[in-house]
Formats: sequence, C-alpha cells, structure tokens
Amino acid sequence: MKKEIQFTSSIKLLCVLAAGLLLLPACGKTEEKDADGAAAPMESDEIGADFEYQFVAKSENGYYFWERISPDHLHPRLMFMDKESGRVVPLCNRPDCVHEGKECNAYFREHHDVGGGIHKKYLQYYEGNLYAVGLSEDAYVSLFRIKADGSAEWEISAKLYRTDYAATHRWESPEVLIEGGYAYFVDWYQKIKKLERMPIDGGMPETVFEGDSDASAVNIYQIKSNGGTLFFQVISYPDDIPENVVGALYSCDSATGQCNLVKAFVGPYSVYDGFVYHSSSEGLCRYSIQDQTTEILVNQPMNVPNITITREYIILCDQWEDGAALTLYDYEGKEIATVPNTLGLAWYFGGDSDMLFGECWNDYTALCFLNLNRPVTELQWEKLRDN
Repeated sequence: MKKEIQFTSSIKLLCVLAAGLLLLPACGKTEEKDADGAAAPMESDEIGADFEYQFVAKSENGYYFWERISPDHLHPRLMFMDKESGRVVPLCNRPDCVHEGKECNAYFREHHDVGGGIHKKYLQYYEGNLYAVGLSEDAYVSLFRIKADGSAEWEISAKLYRTDYAATHRWESPEVLIEGGYAYFVDWYQKIKKLERMPIDGGMPETVFEGDSDASAVNIYQIKSNGGTLFFQVISYPDDIPENVVGALYSCDSATGQCNLVKAFVGPYSVYDGFVYHSSSEGLCRYSIQDQTTEILVNQPMNVPNITITREYIILCDQWEDGAALTLYDYEGKEIATVPNTLGLAWYFGGDSDMLFGECWNDYTALCFLNLNRPVTELQWEKLRDN
C-alpha cells in the first residue's frame, strides 16, 4: 500500500491551488510568440537554488539538510553534503565528537510543547550562517541561526511574532525567506495575511504588502528570490465561494520594500533573467516581466506542482500520480528526457544547476539526490548516506 503523506496546512493549500489551475485563466497572454526562437539563460549567469518549501539549503560549497525527511518525522542531526566530493557528514567541527548524542553540535531539539525548539520545515543559508524557524521559550515564532561550519550552537537570531501556542498548542510553520539582510515572513495566525520583514538580527517588523481587508481571507505563499528581487503569490477569497478565488504574482524590491503586481495567475512558478516560468491549462508558459508578453513553450495542458530552472534544462515534476515523474525540457520547449523513478521518488524538492533533491519511498523513506552534471542518458536518483 502506498504511504500517505501528512502535509502541513500550507502544503495542502499549495496542492489544492495547483490542482485548480484548469479553473483559472491560463497564460493570460497579451501576445503569443513562436517558441522556436526561445533563448536559454546565459551560462555565465549564476542560477540560484530553487527549493520547494526550503527543505534543503545551498551554500557556495555544498548543501545542508536534516538527516532524514519523512511525512511525519525528522531526525535531529543537521547534515552537510560537499558539492565536489559528494561526501555527507554531520554539521559538527569537533574533532573528538562521535556525532551520536545531543552533545554534538549537529543536534538541536525539535519543536515541542515545553521550551520551544526548531520546526524543521525551513532551512536557508545566508552569508556564512544557516537559518531555521522555530518557537522560542516565550512563545515567539523565531528565526534560529547557526554557523555554517558547525563551530557553534544554535541561537535565536530574531523573534518574528508572538503566538498563542502555550494555550492552543497549535503551530503553523510560517512562510520565510531571507534576502538583503531581512527576514521576510507571513504570520499564519492572521486571516488577512500580510508580508512583513525584519532585520535578521532582530528589530521592529515592517509591513511591505498587505492583503485586501475587504476579502473573506487572504493567503501569501511561495516567496522566492531572484537577483535581489522577491516574488510571492497572493491568493484572495472575495467571499466564501472557493471558485471565486483571485490569485496573482507580485514582486518586491528588497532595497526599497516596494511591491508591484507582476501577473495574475495561481500555481507553481520559477523566475530567472526577467522571465517567469509557470504552468497552466494552455501549457508551459514563459512570461517576460519587461515586455509583459507570454510565450507558450509546451503547447499541452500542464498540472505540475514544481518547476526548476537550470543552465540547460527546464525541469517539471508531476507528483500527483502514484510516483513522481521528472521530465527535462530545453529552452525551446522540446522534451529531452524523463528520469527513471527507480527509487520511488515521492516528493520533489527542486534544486539548482548541479543537484536536485527529493524524498524517496522505496525500501524506506530517505532523502535522495540527482546529479545534473552527468550525461542526460545516465541521470538517476541516488540515496544520500553518511560516508
């Protein structure tokens, strides 16, 4: 029997919204162009990591992740995968440590009822540190920080907002992303959500975007960064009828905090080099932010929850069916290959131009990776293990 994944409420929302793409306006194009002349991003440009839900963090030298990711449990050790060698080790630089107990620097207590802790559904590298989200002892949703070389213990970097956790024991992992020295976040305890930011070392929160106060409810999610600009989707419910949902993608200048409407659509997306890549009932679309025009790269209905942009490929993952299918396209929309799902890939987390990550459910639940530096005919998922 296939295992059932227990999503958080935010991930459930993503699934429902993406599945409802066929009910919404598709590419909404102002001009349809022939995809034959579509140009790939310049190889000299850096393409950052695009990880769904921030399960994996990328630095200059490698990748960080919790030891095991599964639908209902995360082991307490924080691990590091070296980009060059592929070696995986606990994030602890103590030479005498056996990395098997709570005295190891790679360990940190998980979020629980008493005394706070880290909720391990978010991880991001920024300027030599790793950041996670959790609960402080005085019931604040907080940003936690540790040195990326494993030389220190976790500490609270900034307290984002207070919760009523002590009374309700209800936890919602917030949308968080660090950019330009700020932590951008969404307070999930508000019915009409707003996007706020706070210096990563703490301070007063500043509201940069606020949902429509006349709406029945407003959600803000899928916060991403590209070239110093934040992107996020806003889902508004004008009334209590689900079919009347209104969705749009916004941008926010991290230097000024100024937000602007980019395009009206709901669903998965990825941004690179002035283009927004997203799927719809018409196909795989590429929208030019500057020209406000849309190209249809793949002219067939798309209903995928993930889009990853690399130097060579546009990567789509269809994980609604029994088993996740990963398909690679070039920048003219031509299908290149489908990666065999030999390990039982169940949930895809995205990645960058070198490495993709996901969760595999073959013999047992494990984090798996796919090395994109291999020839396309040799691409296959591999399990991450200590070595």
